Order: sequence, then structure tokens, then C-alpha cells
Amino acid sequence: MAIKYIRHTIFFIVFIGYGLLSTAQNGEIEKIKSKAEQTKKEIAQTNKLLEETEKNQKVTLERLELLNQQIKLRSQYLQAIQSEIGEIGKNITVSKATIRSLESELEQLHKEYELILFTLYKIHNSHDQLVFVLSAEDFNQAYNRIEYLRYYSDYMISRFDEIKLFQDSLGKHIAHQEDLLMQKKNLVQTKNQQKNQLTKDKSKEAQTLQKLSSQEKELQKRLQAKIAYEKKLNKEIERLIREAAKAAKATPEDNLISKNFAENRGHLPWPTNNGRVTQKFGTHRHPTLPIDVDCNGIDITTTKGTVARSIFDGTVSKIVVIPGRNTAVLIKHGDYYTVYDNLIHVRVKKGQKVSAKQELGTVYTDPETGTTVLQLQIWKDLQKMNPEPWLSK
Repeated sequence: MAIKYIRHTIFFIVFIGYGLLSTAQNGEIEKIKSKAEQTKKEIAQTNKLLEETEKNQKVTLERLELLNQQIKLRSQYLQAIQSEIGEIGKNITVSKATIRSLESELEQLHKEYELILFTLYKIHNSHDQLVFVLSAEDFNQAYNRIEYLRYYSDYMISRFDEIKLFQDSLGKHIAHQEDLLMQKKNLVQTKNQQKNQLTKDKSKEAQTLQKLSSQEKELQKRLQAKIAYEKKLNKEIERLIREAAKAAKATPEDNLISKNFAENRGHLPWPTNNGRVTQKFGTHRHPTLPIDVDCNGIDITTTKGTVARSIFDGTVSKIVVIPGRNTAVLIKHGDYYTVYDNLIHVRVKKGQKVSAKQELGTVYTDPETGTTVLQLQIWKDLQKMNPEPWLSK
């Protein structure tokens, strides 16, 4: 019986090992699922923005950038799906091994149980058991026979309980395996659908790029107008910051706001409740023209009617209106300034204190292109900063 005890002990150690491995793999699958779900949400958001830009027949750089982002997101989603399929495959392998072990052990338990039943059958009633004990040659032998009967009775009960435990466990593992196989089947279908959609996205991107390339003169005209406006806005911002620096020394309140603003880097709320960055900070090569383009902040393409919000507590330093362009709101946060450009129906005024997420104005929708684009800038004194690392992910 010692050998059987050792065998069962070893089996339970292996069984626990399978359980731990399965738990670890389930954890990995959940992490992959979480990442895939986030990417799926971003794809849905980008789709919504693309649908809005596609209502207007005019192709734009924003549409091209959104298509480019959609292709990247869909590729990430496909990778996540493939990783999930791989992890589920590993889990199925573990599950199959566990089921085989359970079936083997269950078969052995049944054999042992049958042997016990056969032994007890020979002395099946209390009269036979009494005769069995009383026919002993001495007291020691009688005692050993009593212990023998008690042992077999207890052993039979424990084997029965163990068989039930293994049967229940086997049933759960089989159900789990069936669930995994169904998950894998559904994921393969999703993967195929996403691959087809990715092909369509790439085709749309190529068509959009081709149309934009054929509109070189119009693109140059738009770009020149944008550059001219941004130069004027840039000069106005620099002038205002210099004036503010000369006007007064930093107060303790300014220092505190500035410190809090800096400490919230990476956690500041987005200036819109939805949208995608379609132009990044800094100098970039134009996608269709042979020139480099400078961007003092980031362009966020959003949906029509979206309201811009302050990303931190501060004071409205200036509301800038440049002829031929919409309105920009400049907010002071101690040593830091944020600029919200391309607004209409502005809801704040100069000198007003604002809180984080307070509405500033509606983002303008270009009726010619159908695009709704907010530009966000962050300055520290006269230094332009990349807003993206400051915003929450």
C-alpha cells in the first residue's frame, strides 16, 4: 500500500503542477485579451473618425493619417489575436495531458476499488466477519484481523471519495478543453475577418495617397496658409509670454501650480473626449510634397461638434483671433502655458480661472474638407514641448 500512496502523492504533485501552469497561461491569455480589447476600441474610434471624413468627397492629409493609423492598429490587433491563439494552443496541450493523466489514474482507482470489493465480498456480512475474527489462533491475530477489516473498510471509503473527486475533475477539464477549442475557432474566424479588412484598408490608403499626389498645387496652397497662420500665432504666444514674465515675478501660487503641472506629466486628461493624433510634434516630411513641415504641438482629429477642454487648472491668459483663421485660447499654469487652437464659440474670457476638463470652446469643422482638428500646444516659458508625453495613455 505504501507504493500506492507514493504513486498517488506523485500524481497529485504533477496534477498541481499542471494546475499552476494552466493558471499562468490563463493569466497570459487575459493580458493578451486586455491589450486586444484596447486595440479594438481604438480601431472603432478611428473607424468613426474615418466615416466622418469620408462623408466629404475631399481627400485630406488627416484621412491619410487616420488610414495609416488604422492599418497599424489592425496589424497590432492581428498580432494580439495570433498570440492569443498560440497561448490557447499551449493551454489545450496542458489540458489534454491533464485529461490523459486523470483518465489513467481513474482507471487504476477503479481496479483498486474492484479488488477491495472482491475482498470484502468474501466476508460480506457481520456473521462472517465475526467468524473471521473469532477463528483467530490467539488474541494478537484476532486484533490484527479487526484492524485488517477496519483498514479495508476505511480504504474503500477513501477510494470511493477519490474516484468521485477525479471524475469531477475530469469532467471540468473536458469542459474547459471544449471551451478552449471553441475560443480558438472563434479567434481564427476573427483573424480571417481582420486580415480581409486590413487588405481593404491598405487599398483605401493607396487610393487616398494617389488622390493627394494629384492635388499638389492645392496642398501647397493649404500648407502655405497654415504655415503663415502658425507663424503669426507663434509670434503672438512668444510676445504674451515675454510680457507676462516682465509684468510680475512668480508668486507662491504660480510656483505651486507649475510644480503640480510638472508632476502630472503623463496623467493630464485629453483636451477632447475622443480623437486621434493626426500630426505629431516637431519636424516631419510631408507625405506627398517634397518638403519638411514643422508642428508646434499636436493635431487631434476629432468628431464634429466636439468641445475642447482645459487639461489642467489655470488662468486664461489670452484669447487670440487672427484674421482668416479661428480662435486660439492660451491658458497659464504657472511657468507652463497650454494653447488650444482652431476653436469657435469660445466659452471663456481673458483673466478667467479654469479647472481641469473645463470646456473652452467648440472645435471648428472645415466645411470644405469635413475635418474637425484641434491643435494642442504646451510651452514652458518660451520652450515648445511635445504634448503627447504629458497626456494620459
